[in-house]
Amino acid sequence: ASILFVVIKVALITTNKILAQSLAAAIKARPDLEFELFLLLNSNQALLDAEIFDIDVALIDFALINALDSDTEEKEIPLSFCEKLHTTLPNCHLLMLVSQDDLASRQMATEAKGKKIVDDFVFYDASLDYLFAKLAAF
Repeated sequence: ASILFVVIKVALITTNKILAQSLAAAIKARPDLEFELFLLLNSNQALLDAEIFDIDVALIDFALINALDSDTEEKEIPLSFCEKLHTTLPNCHLLMLVSQDDLASRQMATEAKGKKIVDDFVFYDASLDYLFAKLAAF
């Protein structure tokens, strides 16, 4: 009997290099997770890169999105980015990283999940085990 391993292609979309390197190191230390991590650190290139790598799950740093688009009203920036990503890769699951201390961000993430723009969100202070379980569930 052969065992089929399915590697989940996860893209972390952020400009936070410390967060990116830390997550990459944590995933590398846990080969049992079967994640292939792509660090998309250039916010202007993230949509195209996600499409090229044909990612399965986008882990989107909410702090990044707030800096993406100066022409759009602040409340609409995260939703607009996620909608574009969802349109480009309809089979990709979207998981947002959100600050538990920022009420506006929490409300926006809740609204995005309710409208099915994103699949779910996780707070920055969640444990790595919880985050990995969320990612693996997709």
